[in-house]
Amino acid sequence: MGRPRRAAALLLAAAALGADLSAAASQTGVVHDIVYKGARAIDPETGLDAVRDIAVDGDRIAAISEAPLNGRRMIDAHGLVASPGFIDIHSHATTREAARYQAKDGVTTRLELEIGTWPVPAWYEAKQGRELLNYGTSAGHTALRYFIQKGEGAAGLAALRDPMEKFGAKEADAPLSDAMGKRLDLLLEQGVREGAIGIGSGTQYAPGITRREMLDVTAVAAKTATCLFTHIRYGSLVEPDSTFEAVQENIANAASTGACIHVAHINSMAMRDAPFMAALMRDARTRGVDITTETYPWGGSVDAVRSHFFDPGWEQRWGVGVGDLQSRSTGKRLTQAEFDALRRGTGDDGVIMHMNSEATIAALLKESSVMVASDGGRIEGPNGHPRSAGTFARLLGHYVREAGTLGLVEALGKITLLPARRLEAFVPAMKRKGRLQPGMDADIVLFDPRTVGTRATYGDAARYSDGFRYVMVNGVLVVDHGALVEGVSPGGPVYSKYKS
Repeated sequence: MGRPRRAAALLLAAAALGADLSAAASQTGVVHDIVYKGARAIDPETGLDAVRDIAVDGDRIAAISEAPLNGRRMIDAHGLVASPGFIDIHSHATTREAARYQAKDGVTTRLELEIGTWPVPAWYEAKQGRELLNYGTSAGHTALRYFIQKGEGAAGLAALRDPMEKFGAKEADAPLSDAMGKRLDLLLEQGVREGAIGIGSGTQYAPGITRREMLDVTAVAAKTATCLFTHIRYGSLVEPDSTFEAVQENIANAASTGACIHVAHINSMAMRDAPFMAALMRDARTRGVDITTETYPWGGSVDAVRSHFFDPGWEQRWGVGVGDLQSRSTGKRLTQAEFDALRRGTGDDGVIMHMNSEATIAALLKESSVMVASDGGRIEGPNGHPRSAGTFARLLGHYVREAGTLGLVEALGKITLLPARRLEAFVPAMKRKGRLQPGMDADIVLFDPRTVGTRATYGDAARYSDGFRYVMVNGVLVVDHGALVEGVSPGGPVYSKYKS
């Protein structure tokens, strides 16, 4: 650790100690709304890892103290870890049911950043006052280009009613005209200024996106001083059209525009090469390129047999075979005959592709700057992907307690402080999240480190996680003594700096 970083760490530790002493000196006679008694308080920013009382007033953390605190409600937290609420920066889980599963997995903020949405204001308005968890979205590049291709207006909005239509439409393969490209850039900037958290691009899902279009979209992120979140152009071990080329494209775009870029789920794009790609991005950062990535702690990804992902040569591109494909309708591994029938047919062709080893995921988690996000979606019964219900519990239960891949404090940083810091330069709310400190938002998770873990698994995916005793969103408990709280909707909007 260099001198500037060491000095910063000492200042943070001193600030934590000062806040602790100040709280202890000023709490006589004060009665807080809620006090967690005797929790093992972990704050990844200050390095605090000690038994403390934690007081909450309204929607903020009021005090963290070694001395006893008093509250109208006193919660015995002895033996529990208290952490900042988990920030899922890559979630497609937009339903109330999915939010319940995520709350039981420790999530307090879920953000739809990889794909995003259009139009932005309507997305936020539909959620106002109805959400269990904090919520936010990016401006959707893929959705917006389809909106423009359909003529904008009522026709464009009608085309976006089915969120999957844009991925299978013939327009996805078509490049934009120069006029359309200029319109795209203008509307993306509008979306960001309406509060969207940067720009989301499902680049691989729209092969018509040229490299010039991608560069211009990245330049909009630079112009607005936000970030581009991207499902990169290729997922393949084989050149040409390899993951390596797609990562290099984004490194070059970030370097030439000065933009921030975040690459979604490098584990499911680069497979066994994912640790190398993470190291490539790490090396770019040491040279001033602002690029980061994430992983989810599962070895399989969700795909569709009739998609272009399974065009001839897919086994070499993905490094897997038919036997690595698990049907999402039956839960069974496919035979060659079943695969061929699905390619020709019209039935449910959803599969989970088991493409990553335990060693690959462990190597990614050991990269200090790699965040953990779910890429979760709707809860779709037993044969859905277990990441939708059990991403963060799997990280803490399997990779921390069972496998010892990384320590608890480091793991918590990957799902609290790292995502908050990635966003805080252009998302003001993130300066108050991802930290367990007085004055921060009261998004707090308390879990039992001895029992935390996922019950969801392949073939039995719709299961709540274990070990989360209390989950608080903006000072309101959504999980209380291990049970979901009914009739509460404390989740608030998370906007870019252009909208307060």
